[in-house]
Amino acid sequence: MDKNNCNELHIQHDKKSGCTFIIALNTTYGDKGNGGTRMLNYSNVEDGIKDATKLVKAMTKKCVVVGKKFNGGYSGGKGVIVGNPATQKTPEMLRRFGKFVQTLNGRFQTGTDMNINLKDIEFMAEKSEFIDGLEYGLGDTAIPTAFGILLTMKELCKWKHGNCSLNGKIVAVQGTGSVGRDLIRRLVKEGAEVIATDVDAESLQAVKDEFGIKTVSPDEIYGVKCDIFSPNACGGVLTNENIRALNCDLIIGAANNPLVDGLQSVIKLKKKGITYVPDYVINIGGVFLSMCEVQGKDFDYVIENLKEIIPRRLQQIIKEAENSGETLFETAERIVAEEVSKD
Repeated sequence: MDKNNCNELHIQHDKKSGCTFIIALNTTYGDKGNGGTRMLNYSNVEDGIKDATKLVKAMTKKCVVVGKKFNGGYSGGKGVIVGNPATQKTPEMLRRFGKFVQTLNGRFQTGTDMNINLKDIEFMAEKSEFIDGLEYGLGDTAIPTAFGILLTMKELCKWKHGNCSLNGKIVAVQGTGSVGRDLIRRLVKEGAEVIATDVDAESLQAVKDEFGIKTVSPDEIYGVKCDIFSPNACGGVLTNENIRALNCDLIIGAANNPLVDGLQSVIKLKKKGITYVPDYVINIGGVFLSMCEVQGKDFDYVIENLKEIIPRRLQQIIKEAENSGETLFETAERIVAEEVSKD
């Protein structure tokens, strides 16, 4: 917990479903936490706790990136349901998780994440008033998240190539869930050539049929020759083996915590001539929508301010990195640490 700036951990075993509910919070930067809830079939509860605390650290960084002007007083939070989504995810279980969220009385605000979709959070919302991203609210958090990734791709192309056009750029997209699918839609519209993969063959085929893109197997995606590799599924995918296979210039994606070894992974990427853009700087769209929904803002407000926040932060990081000789990752870490320490 200390390592990941997580000062609160709330755990409840759901006897009826066999699932374990975890809510992890950082209530030191802000006095309440905001972050989605995911459901995964972890090998044990301890792995779920570890994932939750790591994600709290990432979510706190996102709140810092968004800034006090826009973040509604929120800090990092994360919900984790330890269980098999295919067999243990039921409306009754989701309602009980919502009831668990309600016990914190607004100190945790949550919405969709991996294996928890819009329909799922509707069941949670039956028992909690602290569920956001609902269809009758500002909608799916995946949409502004994907938009933020697209903004970043354009900003980095402008930095690297002198213009922001994605026309003709080859983008390897890992993950065709809600974020990956919307990102693919946007990339195709921009004229990019998309090569995608997903462990869910049915989801991958549906995206291929809809957008006419190329697809490869999950193992093949790392070796695809491309301009941008975009991880938009699980974290921890940038292992030493996968880094060796990469054949790209930029890594820009929405997946939380894709680096297995933090700075060491970034250094290995740099040696290959690959620029890694820190995930928590660019995948803030979803959490920003959640913050705005609670503050009574509309969807246009979310999109218009993302257009300002993400490019401004990237330009700040790029400028300072060029001056210091650091990687974008090192500079972003330093900037976030400095802004947290001001409090």
